[in-house]
Amino acid sequence: MSSGDLYDPDQSAVDTRLVKPWNVAFRAQRDVGLNIPIDFRTGPTVSLSPACFYNNQYEHNAFQKCFSNLLAVGFTRFTVDVYWDPLQSVWSLCPVELPPLDNEVTETISIVSGPTLTMSTDTFDANIPLSTALPPRDILEFERRQDGPGSTSVATPVDASSTATSSGLSSAGPTTSSLSTAAPANPTIVSFPTTDGPPLMQIGSYNCTAMMTLGFLTGLLENFLDVTSTTTDTAITLLTLNVHAASSWQDPNAPASQLSQNQLPESGDLLSDVMKGNLTDETYTPSILRSQRENLNESWFDVDWENRPRQGYYNFSKDANDNLYTVNGWPSEVYIEFQEQYRLVVSYGTIDPQMRLYNIGTDLDFIFPPGTISNYQNVSFETAGQLSSGCLFAASETTVTPESNSSWAISTAPSLDIGATPNLLVPIPSIANLTSCGITALLNETLANTTADKNPLPYAAYLHSTQWSWAPGEPLNATSSGSGSTGNRCAIMTISPFPGRWHATDCNSRHQVACHDPTQPYHWEISSGDSEYEAAETLCRAPLTFDVPHTALENAHLLAAMRSRREGTDEPVYIDINSLDVADCWVIGLNSTCPYIQSIDTNRTRIVVVPTVAAVIIFVLAALTFFIKCASNRRKSKRGRKRRMVGGWEYEGVPS
Repeated sequence: MSSGDLYDPDQSAVDTRLVKPWNVAFRAQRDVGLNIPIDFRTGPTVSLSPACFYNNQYEHNAFQKCFSNLLAVGFTRFTVDVYWDPLQSVWSLCPVELPPLDNEVTETISIVSGPTLTMSTDTFDANIPLSTALPPRDILEFERRQDGPGSTSVATPVDASSTATSSGLSSAGPTTSSLSTAAPANPTIVSFPTTDGPPLMQIGSYNCTAMMTLGFLTGLLENFLDVTSTTTDTAITLLTLNVHAASSWQDPNAPASQLSQNQLPESGDLLSDVMKGNLTDETYTPSILRSQRENLNESWFDVDWENRPRQGYYNFSKDANDNLYTVNGWPSEVYIEFQEQYRLVVSYGTIDPQMRLYNIGTDLDFIFPPGTISNYQNVSFETAGQLSSGCLFAASETTVTPESNSSWAISTAPSLDIGATPNLLVPIPSIANLTSCGITALLNETLANTTADKNPLPYAAYLHSTQWSWAPGEPLNATSSGSGSTGNRCAIMTISPFPGRWHATDCNSRHQVACHDPTQPYHWEISSGDSEYEAAETLCRAPLTFDVPHTALENAHLLAAMRSRREGTDEPVYIDINSLDVADCWVIGLNSTCPYIQSIDTNRTRIVVVPTVAAVIIFVLAALTFFIKCASNRRKSKRGRKRRMVGGWEYEGVPS
């Protein structure tokens, strides 16, 4: 298995996002928020443990398919549980140590060979037998784990005549019984040879292969970022790493012990070292953020006017040298991805007490400190999925306040009942409402009792419910009945049947207009008069401008403004987004052009983005920026990849 083909999703997963109208809807929602600081944008978030490792199955082929499918359906944020395995000196995704099979450790281990596991291409119904191993005592003179509960559920002995498959792996499932935890003389580990990769090791209640490492995950992620390095597909990916110590192979079902200093990672094996191994060029780091915050004139504001960050989301001041700086702001996605060409942000999450001696200080130039990209909110839900407490929406607020600050806001989603073949056109109320409240919904459960490698559809249904802009099935295809046709080329927001959702409409229809104060993110008004789309911008009183919501919370405030009109008024309003230039390419502004053009100088057609300025200005800026950047020898010239200049931004064909 080469590192170049690790990203390998099922077509069913790809189709939930990259076919019409989903691909158009998701891209348009991304594009309207490109100028918003990334900490104020909600995004589909999932914990890999329940989504990929249900029933303690840690097999690399199944994980490869699971992670690929989650990426393909559109998840952009992941919580990853990583375990330091001192026996192998590796950061593992398996919660238990895997004893090396080529040294003196094997002399103390009873290893039983199971049947060969045959890789299946037509099923993922894995049911791998659990280990019969029980905890020994005082082997290898490791510090003893805490005793587990008085009784534990373990599998009956494996029938050597059984067969198994994985990714799927399958065999006759074991029965379980409550047995005493009295330890046998020696531990027993079952090794199942596989037809693709290392054997599956059965240790306690865990089934793991040696390829289940953080390095395997980063290699797959690197491949995904390369495959999706077109500007129509690119998005920021966020990783939160929860740090654990692996449980002892001697007592696998008990909690891990406190690791001594000499058992902890050394230089070269630190978490930042592993992340840098595959993802150095793609990662936006704390050191880069600090440098950019110190001088906004030469970072976030050193772009074309239309690519500057939206006002009102963070405060900035001037230093003694008249340089603008901020202490808490974050850059926008358009700056990180298309100006600086970064695709990834990595942060620590929780760190278990067993790893308290691990010094994360060395990692903090590359990995953000714990809690940086997660501001957990306490919320509660009513029966119908509405939030009864914890929502960050307040209709009376027009600016970001401590009470309405949605920066990195996140909350665990409530328990969901999703079937194996969900209707992707029906949003899940609790997830849609959580998103509308400005809170990212974290999926922390196994959906439909199945992992995403076996069935990605329940996970796609969850993800689609985090979309806050277009109504299900929208935008409808634009009409093409002759020159000048404006059918379904403009957009309106409606109150019913999907409150606050967008619908494609004919630009010649007459509607009131959504007007926005550009200095106050949540200040929206509805025009008193109506017009066709072409004249809509003339209906907003100064200093308000005709606009489109850029975040879920902005969208909620516009809906509130619509509802505050005179009683009984539920007519839709125009929002400033259209596809008049190119069908299915939605842009902000009446005279805007589609920013995506095709390049014919490569074998594989790729898409590049062009800033929204006139063509002559683009070429002038490209030339000027080229010479300026060559002279200043900026970081991007050192990244060692062939790029070309488009509108003053560097690309290697496309951003990566």
